[in-house]
Amino acid sequence: MELLKRLYAINSKSGSEAAIKKLVLRELASVECTIEEDDSGNLFITKGEAECYPGVTAHLDEVHEPVCRSIVTEGDMVYGLDVEGHRVGIGADDKNGLWVILKLLRAMPVLKAVLFVEEEKTTIDGEEVAGCRGSRACSLSAFDDVRYLLAIDRKGSADVVTKSKGGVVLCDESFLPEDVLAEYGYKCVEGGRTDVTALRERGLTIPCCNISCGYYNAHKSDEYTLFSQLEHTLRFVAALIERL
Repeated sequence: MELLKRLYAINSKSGSEAAIKKLVLRELASVECTIEEDDSGNLFITKGEAECYPGVTAHLDEVHEPVCRSIVTEGDMVYGLDVEGHRVGIGADDKNGLWVILKLLRAMPVLKAVLFVEEEKTTIDGEEVAGCRGSRACSLSAFDDVRYLLAIDRKGSADVVTKSKGGVVLCDESFLPEDVLAEYGYKCVEGGRTDVTALRERGLTIPCCNISCGYYNAHKSDEYTLFSQLEHTLRFVAALIERL
């Protein structure tokens, strides 16, 4: 829980991800891995030796404007308050994905993780700018030794997005083990865009999907996380990696 609170306390509005990167680097200082940053600012993290790696991804940015926020736990719920006690967003989209990946990098002997910048839409000089900027700019050759890519960037607690809006197929549903889905209570659904959508549109051919990670009311001031569901996501993703 303390790691999650530290993630939430950092403002990382799209285009201003330096502080959250510093936290990621501090958390991984004791993990034997290599970390590379491309020209766009995306982080590519590799742990262990393999000819072809399991892959996971999340994004470093959030939509919320910078604000001094305190992180509150109320039973299973985690949310944010400003200095006046008003609810504010916490960037659970997608700091929850970051939390899962940091935990996996400690636990898994072999893994490749990609942390993208600028996934969220934003406004620059009064003009709305489309999201997935980091994933649209990265080199696809970074995935030459990755056999699949699991995004951890979906609201709720039970979805595996295998087809994005606009008809972009991320993977065939048969790619996902039915028994693992059933054991953890997940189901295949159609959902919104995220970085794996942009990668598939660009021609990435490996199977991808986007997994629920326990946050609700994304992009709103009353955004919150149910921590038990986030922990459940960690166990589910670990089980998928063991099987795929």
